[in-house]
Amino acid sequence: MKHNKKIASATAATLVLLAGCATQVKTPTTSVNPAPEMAFSRYNTFTLKPINTTESCDKQHGGDVALNEIQASLDRKLGATINTWNTRKAKGVAERKLVIEPVCSDAKLVGGAARFWGGALAGSSAIVMKIRYVDQSTGKTIAEPVFYQRAAAMGGAWTMGATDKNMLVRIVDLMTEYTINNYQQAVGGPTGL
Repeated sequence: MKHNKKIASATAATLVLLAGCATQVKTPTTSVNPAPEMAFSRYNTFTLKPINTTESCDKQHGGDVALNEIQASLDRKLGATINTWNTRKAKGVAERKLVIEPVCSDAKLVGGAARFWGGALAGSSAIVMKIRYVDQSTGKTIAEPVFYQRAAAMGGAWTMGATDKNMLVRIVDLMTEYTINNYQQAVGGPTGL
């Protein structure tokens, strides 16, 4: 009887640990984002909004930390590009404003402590974001690309969480590159899948 309780307890503990390994993040269905309806250079004023987390964001463990780091990186990387574009506006030209709104779809980031104590059993990290590009005067969305990045559980364990943190850098790079690459010509870009 005592032996059966130990086996049942060990089985339950194993199942709980294995459940932590599962990362249920909704991945995109395609590896290529479509081109926007028009090149972003058709606009002469740009606004980068904060990440929208109220719409459809399924924040799992560590999601808030991930989104805060992504916001800081977007402000630094994409914000610098937008500031440059905004200085190019010719005086006396009618304003055409493009609002750039990052939207969280799903986020899970395994933190350093969980990675240290749980290793690969802490699960994978993953994030799905989209950016909504909206013509402010009409309210029309001209593009809504989706971006995805993942850090494997075993890679995170071997690097003590470095791959988890690097995932955040990679998704910001994808989002920034999509915006820059579609400035002169509408060409689309990778989702990161």
